[in-house]
Amino acid sequence: MSAIQIKERKNRIIGLDLLRSCAILFVIAGHFFVLKTPFKSTIFDGFSMFLQASVFPLFLTGVPLFLMLTGYLNTNKTVSKQYYKGGIRVLVAYLFFSIVTILFRKYWLGEDFSFRHVIGSILRFNAIPYAWYIEMWIGLFLLTPFLNMMYKAIPTQRQKQILLLTLYVMTALPDLCNRYGLHLVPGFWDSCFPLTFFFVGTYIHEYKPRFKSWKLWVLILSMCLINPVFNALFVQNHTLIQIAGGPWGVFGTVIAVAFFLLFYQTDFKSPAIRMSLTKVSLLSLDMYLCCYIFDALVYPYFMDHYFVSQSQFGIYFFIIIPILFVGSFLMAWLKDYMFRLLKIA
Repeated sequence: MSAIQIKERKNRIIGLDLLRSCAILFVIAGHFFVLKTPFKSTIFDGFSMFLQASVFPLFLTGVPLFLMLTGYLNTNKTVSKQYYKGGIRVLVAYLFFSIVTILFRKYWLGEDFSFRHVIGSILRFNAIPYAWYIEMWIGLFLLTPFLNMMYKAIPTQRQKQILLLTLYVMTALPDLCNRYGLHLVPGFWDSCFPLTFFFVGTYIHEYKPRFKSWKLWVLILSMCLINPVFNALFVQNHTLIQIAGGPWGVFGTVIAVAFFLLFYQTDFKSPAIRMSLTKVSLLSLDMYLCCYIFDALVYPYFMDHYFVSQSQFGIYFFIIIPILFVGSFLMAWLKDYMFRLLKIA
């Protein structure tokens, strides 16, 4: 490691590395409930389902945490050649893991890929089934310098708070109010939630708000318990009713922001902890891009050999998620090592 790299690591804000490490862990863990097990279609009953429903909202905050970090860390980015060159690394990583994933899907999963299909799937961002985030990120990356100009042109803190409240109403409130055939608030802009989290991160960077940790933990726990408590009290013989909504809804946004505020100024003196968090943080994008491969390898095995019911299978969360996390980390590390040897972006 060069002297410059050592200096950069010493100067890193470890709380942000911790948040990014949590974000990639939460993304991987969230797939357990959203994509890979019948959690959503299982009758809500028993203590195990209550616990699973309680942690589910927290594990959905992975993407919001990434978006807030983007706003926090890019608040001073301007229109420049250097800035736009910074996006090349992400695009190269996406292209690399798209090709790796296509080869995996063709030769391991037995899917049929023609050359035309390969090119089309890369351009449509579905070569990697989780790559929707990269398509979204490209637009946010291109907008970032102009979003910064707009934010800095707002003269007062109060007006910036009104901006955040406006975005919260536009992007989070429809998730709560426009359900079951009802359309109580305008919902056209709800898909602009990346802007909400981006500007929250920008605001936190500027004003460094602080709250007592116990208050933030109480807030997070209260929001996470809305679904299981409501279902335990008022619902019988039914799947979990998501009264609290999604990760960028009214309550999901609060959970994500509270979690960010809880840890963004955290510090650790232990060199081993700092180094570990920094390494995971630096590889988090690559881990995101390759975790589909490990999902496709690990979940079928455990579902075939150990799944009896969602309630019973909850205990395997503590086995599956570490395997997926470590596997994704090792593949990301291998890619990073190979790219450094070849001096690729």
